Amino acid sequence: MKTLLLASLLAIPLQAASFETMTLDNCLEVIVSPIHTSPIVTICVTVKTGSTCEEPGTNGLAHFYEHMFFKGNAALPDQTAYNQRIRELGIVRNGVTSDEMVRYYVTLGSHRFEEGMEFMFNAIVTPLFDLEEMERERSVIMNEYERNTTGAWWSLWLAQEQVLAPDAPWRASAIGVPEVILSASPTAMNDFRERYYTPDNAALIIAGDVTVTEAFELASETFSSWEYGGRSNFDDLPVLLSVPKDTTVYVDSPSGIAYVSIVYAGPPFGLYPEASYPADVWGTYLDLMSRDFYTDLVTSGPFTSIHASYYTQRYFPTITFGGMVPPERTGEALEALRTEIAELLSLSYYDPDGIELAKDRLRRHRLLSEETSRDLALDSLPFWWVQGNGLDYYETYLDRLAAVDSEDITAFLDEWIASKPCVVFVMAPMDETEGI
Repeated sequence: MKTLLLASLLAIPLQAASFETMTLDNCLEVIVSPIHTSPIVTICVTVKTGSTCEEPGTNGLAHFYEHMFFKGNAALPDQTAYNQRIRELGIVRNGVTSDEMVRYYVTLGSHRFEEGMEFMFNAIVTPLFDLEEMERERSVIMNEYERNTTGAWWSLWLAQEQVLAPDAPWRASAIGVPEVILSASPTAMNDFRERYYTPDNAALIIAGDVTVTEAFELASETFSSWEYGGRSNFDDLPVLLSVPKDTTVYVDSPSGIAYVSIVYAGPPFGLYPEASYPADVWGTYLDLMSRDFYTDLVTSGPFTSIHASYYTQRYFPTITFGGMVPPERTGEALEALRTEIAELLSLSYYDPDGIELAKDRLRRHRLLSEETSRDLALDSLPFWWVQGNGLDYYETYLDRLAAVDSEDITAFLDEWIASKPCVVFVMAPMDETEGI
């Protein structure tokens, strides 16, 4: 009986979440995905900004702005009133800043959907940037900065920014720099808001126990007064990543910690979206612990862990191989990784069963990312709306993925890895490593 039940479950077709879109007159794109599994709704606003939009004198403003989202606004004039309203509505909320995107979300009971939309509108459109609140938040952000700088990985992250983005390393640093964090003013915040926090540079995503009709009507009623901006330069920014020649970088680390990686410049997603399908299948194939990449480098090799992936981004699209190693085996690990990369360029490296396993894992990851309204509204739809400049790519992803074969994978590798320059990063305690 259990066997029959399992067979029945496996026979259920994989269904992607459904959504509908509309664009308001102010160019705000509204995306609605009805999910009626529980009486909650998640409202998310994603903005096309982040450190990639910053200059040396503004590096950190996108992150600082995210912190100020949770302060006073025209409807809730201070932190006390803001927190009180959160408690009244039973809101769970947060914000996330990355180098190419900022997201804010609130999740609450769907019976308070209208009040949640009003709450989000006031927070995103009418922030006050009270100087006293900003002063209190500086210490919070500086504590976050100091936690990062004292971590074991900080020196490696800093080296990657400097080497892989030599013309504008700040564009890869979402946390920012102390001088900007400590000097940010209400004027600077308002300048940033006027340039990037406009409806034509954002999307409103609603997922949960609502109907498409009521969500569109309420979005139009609530957000139509958000004034069009037309000042964002996000879509016109130059690609940041640059690997003009082979380079090796050594980074000191705490005792006992070592990491070896090799990084190539990948295809900028905005220019080469078609490359992402074989890239995704390839990276997932290499993640299979039953295939040569893992067995050669971990099971029978010097690494204790290993990964390889293409990072889908418009401006900093890396192809990275890397893993943890014992400090005394860094030289051996680097040689083994170079050998494996040379071998995986061959068509014979990939077997059909492994490719199908990889595609199935990607399909299941897609389903998992759509399992809850929060995951869909905060992670999946915002990311692909920003990267794809809309959701056409996301909507057709599974169909395009199904067509990928081993020849597509090797064509991707020939284009972006074979005979291309790379950067080697060796992070290890210098007094514990072998000669390289």
